[in-house]
Amino acid sequence: MKPRDSSHPKQGEEQPMQPITKPNDFQEYWQAVLRIVDDYAPDVSITRWENEDPHYEGEYIIDRRTVPEVSNPEDINPFDFRWWDHTILTGLTVQKLLFPSFDGHEVGGLLQYPRSSSTRKLPTIVHFTGYGGELMVDADFVSAGYAVLNFSHRGMYLGRKNFDRYTPVPLLVRDIEDKERYVYRSIVIDCLLAIKALSSLEFVDPRRIAVMGMSQGAGLSVMTAALNPRIKALAADVPWLTHFAYQLSHDVEGPYNEIKEFCRRFPEKEAAALETLGYFDTLSFADRLDQPVLMSLGLEDSVCPPPSVRTLFQAIHAIKALLEIPGMGHERSTIWRYLTQKWFDFYV
Repeated sequence: MKPRDSSHPKQGEEQPMQPITKPNDFQEYWQAVLRIVDDYAPDVSITRWENEDPHYEGEYIIDRRTVPEVSNPEDINPFDFRWWDHTILTGLTVQKLLFPSFDGHEVGGLLQYPRSSSTRKLPTIVHFTGYGGELMVDADFVSAGYAVLNFSHRGMYLGRKNFDRYTPVPLLVRDIEDKERYVYRSIVIDCLLAIKALSSLEFVDPRRIAVMGMSQGAGLSVMTAALNPRIKALAADVPWLTHFAYQLSHDVEGPYNEIKEFCRRFPEKEAAALETLGYFDTLSFADRLDQPVLMSLGLEDSVCPPPSVRTLFQAIHAIKALLEIPGMGHERSTIWRYLTQKWFDFYV
């Protein structure tokens, strides 16, 4: 990556495009990954979920002691666990699901389902984490009759165990110069195995599994669905890992700059790094999607700018819908949650 001169474009203006394209051996690369997934049977363990967060209490979320008052209903934050209705919370089971991935690295997440679901198989959602690694309780989806696995891959929350060997290198660029060792190859395998792990559970209907996520989780949802045609539908909220050529040729905010910094520090590895990204750009997966796709973008998003998301949406040939939200940056939307549930109600 060449040093910038005094004529460098201002923020948001176009810079020279980076040569990132779908590799010629894209199909063969991912077929090799799928063989790893097919040959591996996750050894799933499910235990009580315990957390220092006062809103968790063992296996059930029942804390309602600190619900703040609000005069304007629009001020309610649905991602604050304190807002969930008590009848929903006491009817929700949250457990910790873990399994060793293909290379022995432990990954897992929060397994959530209605307490009254023991005698029937449930439609199920895998909710992939964002780059920040947060875990959520998806009480709205569970109350609508879904089982949910809020999944954290290696390096994120429940997948952080024994991950120190990678520090201090940012996750996005770990081994990026080697497509066979790049950490996101292992992360995608983690996600595919999460689907396989869920399918083995008695109360999960393996024919009715959907995937969703925000930002990185949205990008992983696209990749996972493209690689697993048994997934019924997906919802990608402001998808990250999308249109790397655009991101690296424009001034954007967020982790994409980790790639720019890597190429600046290691110019001898730039060509190999950019080649690797072609295997992990959601644009490369778009033509493989045949599931119904719900997608969103924020018109003020400086992390996943609208042009990158629109390019992905236009490349998808399946049933699809795009929600463009005025005034929204890189953040969660309450209307998005509602529309995602309705999308899954119809297609899953």
